[in-house]
Amino acid sequence: MDTDLIITKGESESVIVVNDDVNGPPVIQEFFSKLNINIEKNRWTCCCNICSLSVTDTYKTTSNFLKHIKTKHRLAFDEWKDSTNNKRQQLLTNSRIRNLIINMSLPLSIVDNKSFMNFMLDVDRKYKMINRRDITRSFLPIMYKKCIKKLQDICNRSKYVSLTLDIWSDRRMRSYFGITLHTIIDDQYKTYVLSFERLKGKHSGDKLAAEFDRVIQMYNLKDKLVRIVTDNASNNQAAFDNLILPGFEEYFNDIDDDQSERETSDEDSDNNELYENSQLQAEEVDDDIYGTTLNTPAEQEFLRLPCFSHCLQLVVNDGIKAAGGALSSLKKVADLAKLAHTSTSFAERLEEQKYSIPLANRTRWNSQFQTVKKVISIPSFILNSILTDLKKNNLILNTKDRKILEDFVSLFELFNEATVLTQGEFYATVSLVAPTILGILFDLEREHASSNLSLVSVCEALLSSLKARFSGLLRHFEIDVPFAFYSMSERFSDPIFLIAPLLDARFKLLWLDNLQFAIKLRVIEKIYSTFVRFFSKLNFSVSQPEGADESNVAEQDITDMMTKHVDPTTKRKCLFPYLNDTKKISFDDKSKVL
Repeated sequence: MDTDLIITKGESESVIVVNDDVNGPPVIQEFFSKLNINIEKNRWTCCCNICSLSVTDTYKTTSNFLKHIKTKHRLAFDEWKDSTNNKRQQLLTNSRIRNLIINMSLPLSIVDNKSFMNFMLDVDRKYKMINRRDITRSFLPIMYKKCIKKLQDICNRSKYVSLTLDIWSDRRMRSYFGITLHTIIDDQYKTYVLSFERLKGKHSGDKLAAEFDRVIQMYNLKDKLVRIVTDNASNNQAAFDNLILPGFEEYFNDIDDDQSERETSDEDSDNNELYENSQLQAEEVDDDIYGTTLNTPAEQEFLRLPCFSHCLQLVVNDGIKAAGGALSSLKKVADLAKLAHTSTSFAERLEEQKYSIPLANRTRWNSQFQTVKKVISIPSFILNSILTDLKKNNLILNTKDRKILEDFVSLFELFNEATVLTQGEFYATVSLVAPTILGILFDLEREHASSNLSLVSVCEALLSSLKARFSGLLRHFEIDVPFAFYSMSERFSDPIFLIAPLLDARFKLLWLDNLQFAIKLRVIEKIYSTFVRFFSKLNFSVSQPEGADESNVAEQDITDMMTKHVDPTTKRKCLFPYLNDTKKISFDDKSKVL
């Protein structure tokens, strides 16, 4: 405790004078000042802030101070007491809303649950219960206004920002339009949700533009916006809803029936809205919508960029459509996955051998892919023995089935890895686009040149779709591609996709090593000229942050994650194999690499 010590020796008395910022009892902190402590008489004295009267009591006792405030200043004492209780009440209430309802996604009805009320009384017997209506009509609006104010402060501190825009629908087909902010503040990458508003009726360009305009003006982002990432086509929603591996249709039909029975209990109050919004009516959004409020970036740059993850999944969808030759084998995998979650005997026999088959997810193609990988990772003699004992010989995977499934996994392995990496929430993913597309392209070309590939049609479909949907990017590397085959493919020619890997310490120029030497030199020259042009536009000061070493550790963690997806089933498969040779280089040796 920081105090000024004054000792007086008059009449053999010692007095300690303590500063007003002492952490004394709450009543003294609130109503008194000029605290004096007499060591020999074991007394302390304070001056009342309201009436300036001096009050004395036994040292470390506050009864006289409380008595003075209660008798002389009752109104002030009552207000202080109420505010003290309210602080505890507000703390617990905010904690319930923030931690349980928002962070843990528990339903609002939990506050009316009798057991939960008893729990809160165990936490604090004086706690005054609040009901669901109080939360929705009072507490949440207040918290919402505070969040808006904090977001406005964050936007004011940001020099440059990018936005991602998307439309979602819940299980009852109610549609929402979300806008997410991406920026760098104090050398830290930050992401915040700026808006998540309900959409009713047709999702026209005018309606989306009005909401976009409102958010831009509310947060004053007009002159700070660098890029917007949006859905790339009007049929994205339908395409992703139907992105199911061949043979898995019946698997999901049974699961959907079970889920629908569990979900009907909470739908009684929204039946009318359910019919109004029976399907999403997503529309192609033109750049003109955003151009009304923003200046379009200069030459070859696009204000609006397509969503890389969505485009990648569309390529996967094109490949799956050509996987008719793998239908019977994949159907067996789907049946095995269903059996593992419907037959106790089969699940227990697998568990005895330390194996399991995960439950596939209808809306995530790579979860179905992981199911296929898991099934073929079970040795043939173990799986066939169990199926024979259970008289399920029709589900036995023969040599041909395993060859087809292994080729299927090999073709889609890098797509799966890319899907996982591009879902990062705490690191920028734009630098992954160009290295990922080149890595997948070269891998598919190697697969196509293989003499023993059983799914040639799938490989050709993936190659054709990849070149068509990312033609704008691949043209930078002098790769023969169809011209403007898809409306959004040309937007991948934006030079930001070339600059981003260069500024990423994990990649630098390593991702260009598989190009022919002459082409590589021309690409580097293009990157250099683009970098100079970009750099000339920036206005910033460079400073070395104190946590430089910590950022290096974070970079190492991300690099580790990007190189750990090597699976025994496909040992040679890795999206960025060159990172395996560079990730262990020490911080002191980085200059040699550069």
